[in-house]
Amino acid sequence: MMKSIDYNVQRTNLYEQIAENLEKAILSSSTAVAQRLPSEQELARQFNVSRTVIREALKILRERGLITQKNGGGSYVSKPNIDVVSNAINRLVCMENIDNDNLHTMRIILEVAAGRLAAEHADEEDFAHLQRIIDSMRDRSLDIDERIMKDAEFHITTARASGNELLARFVEVMTILLHDYMAKGSLVLGGINDALLRHGNVLDALRTRDPDIAEKAIRDHLIASRKSVEKYDSMQQEEKIENGVADFVAKHTIKEETT
Repeated sequence: MMKSIDYNVQRTNLYEQIAENLEKAILSSSTAVAQRLPSEQELARQFNVSRTVIREALKILRERGLITQKNGGGSYVSKPNIDVVSNAINRLVCMENIDNDNLHTMRIILEVAAGRLAAEHADEEDFAHLQRIIDSMRDRSLDIDERIMKDAEFHITTARASGNELLARFVEVMTILLHDYMAKGSLVLGGINDALLRHGNVLDALRTRDPDIAEKAIRDHLIASRKSVEKYDSMQQEEKIENGVADFVAKHTIKEETT
């Protein structure tokens, strides 16, 4: 059960204070998940505020991913899902003008650390899971979103095999933030074959149980991915220039024909 809720609040910013008190009660409980909060009416009575204030407080908790609400069924404690975390970091990325290259650098740092730990802690079930993901990625009929989903699953599974769940969560956030970036690598000529080869290299490296070998395989893979993205961006820029020149020539020709 949740520890006692502190119902003492000052009379300013009430809904924020109530949200903070409820959050503290939720986070201090070891068995809080799926537990039902007191009703809006009961919370309003205990805090000595209106139900409108309580609704605003619960809205904050919902946005933080700490509760889910059911129509007519009350509010229940929940664990924040990965979207809550990725959305928060994405806002920071946008406000600080952090580019994809810096995000990718952070991804390398996180995944190298995860890979080193996975080389020591992964079991045969983890290896089998990674092999199944690689095998599924050989399907050429996959659309780009399905392919990136499987690519991300490979990296997240590797991170979870590290035994550090927080590290795995951050790796998962990176794959969400870099979805479009990762897609570019699969769109260049030979990108799919290269990804299959390098994922296989990572799995082989993990099987050696040598953290240094695992680090090299993961680092080589992610550096190669960056080069593929750079190649894609270069191709897009060249195509944009060519289209611009073609449009200019077409307009210029039309102008001459009409004069």
